Amino acid sequence: MGQAGNPTFDPAPLSTAQRMGDACIACGKKWPRPRVRVGRLPDSTGVFACDDCAPAPPVPRPRRGPRKSRSTHAGSVGEPNPAQVTARHAAVAMESLQGEG
Repeated sequence: MGQAGNPTFDPAPLSTAQRMGDACIACGKKWPRPRVRVGRLPDSTGVFACDDCAPAPPVPRPRRGPRKSRSTHAGSVGEPNPAQVTARHAAVAMESLQGEG
């Protein structure tokens, strides 16, 4: 009996080596022999894939806290934050003053 949850593959398009587990089911590479079981045939024989073709296990994403608003301005959407505009103008003014001296 095969493992529960393993997908079942149709053996018709597979080569003899792939059906026997001696070749990767995806790329057909025989050496090194594929080691990752990716499913089974209808007769419960395992089918394998090489490390390059085997699906990688999903990596859990880190938990994030609640979203915070980036803007402290209560204006309508699309309006720049006045503090950001002031800081940007100050930086431009400082660059122009340094360039004159």
